[in-house]
Amino acid sequence: MFTHEDTRRALYELTGGTFKAAKLLIAKHGCIVGDHYHRNKEGRFLLVRGRAQAVIIGDVVERDINAPREWIFPPNTYLKFWLEEGSILLGTASKEFDPDDEVKREPEQVNAGAYEGDNAEEA
Repeated sequence: MFTHEDTRRALYELTGGTFKAAKLLIAKHGCIVGDHYHRNKEGRFLLVRGRAQAVIIGDVVERDINAPREWIFPPNTYLKFWLEEGSILLGTASKEFDPDDEVKREPEQVNAGAYEGDNAEEA
């Protein structure tokens, strides 16, 4: 990831890889996004602005993450983000959305442990 900031603007450039779909998520209030994995899709997430209280990518739990921060994930990787109000998360994916490819979390499938912010509203 390339970043540059001056008095005019902040620039974030994702380099390497290809993508077929991109999504921009703006958290209107503190919320949870993700809580699933994709069988065939790989992608990237860039926390452009704001803060995540916690992020789980696969079996790795990170806490208190400030923007900018990038994550790259292969297929079959569990994803969950606890975003604070006003945070902006950009996601790119190798394939367009396919509801048959998305697998919601089953508690026994995720070995990352519970996070105390788990009771936040889900989006």
